[in-house]
Amino acid sequence: MSYAEGSSWTAYEAIDLCYAGGPHDVPLDVDGPMTNTENIALDHTDPVDASQFAFELAFGCQVSITGLFITQLADGIMGMENEKTAFWKQMHLKNAIPRPEFSLCFTRSNESGRDASAAGAMTLGGVDPRLHSSPMVFAKNVKGSGFYAVHLKAVYLREGGGVSAQMTPVDMGRIHNLGLSESQLNDGNVIVDSGTTDTYFSSVLSAPFKKAWKELTGMDYNHNPLALSAEEVDALPSIILVMSGFDGNAVGDEPDGDPNDIANYVGTTNLSENPRDVVIAIPAAHYMEYDADKNKYVPRFYTEESSGSVLGANAMMGHDVYFDIGRGRIGFAESNCDYEALLLSEGVSISKPARDLPSVAAEILDDMKHECSSTACRGLMGLFILGGMAIIVAGIRMTLARRRALEQSQGAGLEISGLEFDSDSVDGGGDDERPMPQIT
Repeated sequence: MSYAEGSSWTAYEAIDLCYAGGPHDVPLDVDGPMTNTENIALDHTDPVDASQFAFELAFGCQVSITGLFITQLADGIMGMENEKTAFWKQMHLKNAIPRPEFSLCFTRSNESGRDASAAGAMTLGGVDPRLHSSPMVFAKNVKGSGFYAVHLKAVYLREGGGVSAQMTPVDMGRIHNLGLSESQLNDGNVIVDSGTTDTYFSSVLSAPFKKAWKELTGMDYNHNPLALSAEEVDALPSIILVMSGFDGNAVGDEPDGDPNDIANYVGTTNLSENPRDVVIAIPAAHYMEYDADKNKYVPRFYTEESSGSVLGANAMMGHDVYFDIGRGRIGFAESNCDYEALLLSEGVSISKPARDLPSVAAEILDDMKHECSSTACRGLMGLFILGGMAIIVAGIRMTLARRRALEQSQGAGLEISGLEFDSDSVDGGGDDERPMPQIT
């Protein structure tokens, strides 16, 4: 597989049992004091063993890498686009998650290393609203397969910065319209791609963006490193994107109330004519990357593409972005994406484990009290239940034995932490067709 910037990898296709999140057969653990906000000691932070969500995954086992895969932190890619080989799609087809959905919530760590760097949270099979600091709103996903794409309505710069998209009348006085039409902004797909680190816009944005930037900051916009303090970065303009809201049938999870009171709705501002169009803010702290070696900031918002645009990970940052594939929606909710703090404060994950046999048996026995009144009837039903449980237990033991044998013979498994992205990036890319056993 080769990429536009010159990187490539070669791999053999393999199949192995894997699961996402946590170590083998023990609750997920985190560093730091195991207490919640009321200083009550907790026995664990995630009571669900990740192995309960195991499934057979087809993946590429790399035998060679070139380019950025050697020099950058991430040396692999997890495909998350809407194709049959995608990680989430394989989970769903194997019934490891209930719905064709996932969400990505990115945060930026001050430090990174190959031993694993905090990067936020990935929720498979749904979304975790406990991460949200604002209600989730929904944009329309304009592509039915492959990459995920939105329809842009407008692009603005907001003088003085700001993290939230929530607009006050004072904020509207700081908004500067770049004056591009919808047809200009959507000349080519505008994709939401977590596998692209930075954000890339069509060159049609270049001149108006740089002109407005110069007027607001007094500086030319380019990609040269800048010696700035963190406070000076925060005061740089925020990039404001407006995209078409979801116009399909109501699902029931849409926020109620006045759109003016919901951070990521346009409301009655003049940003767009539809009050339920979606607006997100990209503060300078997200599109200016700090280079610790040079002690300078490097702008990572590009306006040189010949066609189409990519909203990369630095545009998604600070939001929980929900990919609801089945309904054709992309949800956005503002968030600090601090999953570790969430677990420390609440003590549990949102994961739903399989129901244990004693609980199921208790429910059946309770029903028997009403449906089966005689002693002989209850005795016969009890034998049926015990026989069924014995068969289930035997099946579980056979499955575990098969897994142990498979692990011993293949010698490796794939494990992904729910708290950390460990040397792998999450990517929206992939192939339209299932790859051959050897992929180049």
